[in-house]
Amino acid sequence: MSFKCKPPSGFTLIELVIVIIILAVLSIVAMPKMLNISSEAKAADVRALAALISTQNRLAFAKSSLANIEALEGCSYQCGNNPNWDVPVGEYYIDASGTRLYVSLGYPIAPFSSSSTVNANYRTVFGINEEQFFITIARTENSATAIVPAVSKDKLTEIENGQYRCHVVYSAPPKSRRYSVTAYTEDC
Repeated sequence: MSFKCKPPSGFTLIELVIVIIILAVLSIVAMPKMLNISSEAKAADVRALAALISTQNRLAFAKSSLANIEALEGCSYQCGNNPNWDVPVGEYYIDASGTRLYVSLGYPIAPFSSSSTVNANYRTVFGINEEQFFITIARTENSATAIVPAVSKDKLTEIENGQYRCHVVYSAPPKSRRYSVTAYTEDC
């Protein structure tokens, strides 16, 4: 009878080092692609928000037209007893799913107004909660409203000054022009 010794099975140190090196190279190659996916996701969120605002604005204008307030902006105290005039807030409104959405010239008043009711109702109607989106001013856009995803909250000052672009700008219309919604995704 002869007994043969089997060599121990397993990986040698050299094989383990080679596997670690291969994994390191793969992670170096894959990491930029993963980071790019993250920036594309942020850009997609910004574009989706801009599309939502544009769609809601068109609906608001249609409802304003039905209520015959599409050409009206603020007025005096009672506004001729117009049923769509909110005396305490001092703005025209339309009903948007049970919430008063305040409008001027048929379009929603930007959520950066002096009225907390106007701002809160805009956030409610558009589904823009405070944990997901910050609202600030866009000074380089004629002081329009910038709606900023929470992931860019550390860039609010740069956004206000036009130095960082990963947000939506909403400009409520004055009599001289229509509203505008612009998605900026260059820095997402």
